[in-house]
Amino acid sequence: MHRIGFHISVAQGFLKVFDDAKTLGANCCQIFTHSPRSWAFNVVSEDIGKLFKIAYEKNNIKPIVVHDSYLPNLASKDCTIRDKSIDSIKKELISCNRMGIKFLNIHPGSHKGQNKKEGLKQICESLNSIEDYVGDVTLLFENTSGMGYVLGSTFEELKYLLDNTNFQCGVTLDTCHLFTSGYDISNSDALENTLSNFDKTVGLECLKIIHLNDSQGEFNSKKDRHEHIGLGNIGQEGFKAIVNHEYLKNIPMIMETPVNEKRGDKENITFLKGMIKT
Repeated sequence: MHRIGFHISVAQGFLKVFDDAKTLGANCCQIFTHSPRSWAFNVVSEDIGKLFKIAYEKNNIKPIVVHDSYLPNLASKDCTIRDKSIDSIKKELISCNRMGIKFLNIHPGSHKGQNKKEGLKQICESLNSIEDYVGDVTLLFENTSGMGYVLGSTFEELKYLLDNTNFQCGVTLDTCHLFTSGYDISNSDALENTLSNFDKTVGLECLKIIHLNDSQGEFNSKKDRHEHIGLGNIGQEGFKAIVNHEYLKNIPMIMETPVNEKRGDKENITFLKGMIKT
């Protein structure tokens, strides 16, 4: 059975997430624990955490993934930014453990012009400094589009992060980011080649979540612009190959597609489910 879902707002409260996911026809989802554009936030309280954990166990919305906010940059040369980033992820880990959530998705960071290897090393050292807060959470490094100084766009960089972080980690592969960073997935043959490359470099067993997004940007453009499923440059053929792939169909797939005059979330999930071979 496929696990397909969306990023769901918690604006109406954490416990509303389950009903909102069901209304969309989703059976997994992703959330923020707070405003993704604010450094200042509180960890989820123990009381809310307990209520959420009970609801999580009862509902068939699994897994739920926490996505960290947009601001942290563990590779920053600015000590203030780096310290705030470490503290932010530490608080996310505390919240995840209180809520019974097993996956925390992060963007690795940007080296801002320093040596790339030094940036990667700094990310791992920063994370290792909060190892005591990890608990039952698996940290997921999300691949990036490779624009500017952003790290994590190559399988080699993801492998370095996995190998040099001292606790349980995995990978989230974003299809838009894959395509625009230079890994073709627009048809079944291209997908097989990319997955073979990933398996040899990182290991398919490290793949825990797929962010399922089409791309407004062209192949290898380094642009991070999500599009509705099948309406971008990856196209219908690519997504048919992904959702019907013997290995990938067992990996939870979470969409971060736009909501606009073309389509909303319900239209995207209906369109995607229509591609699945029964």
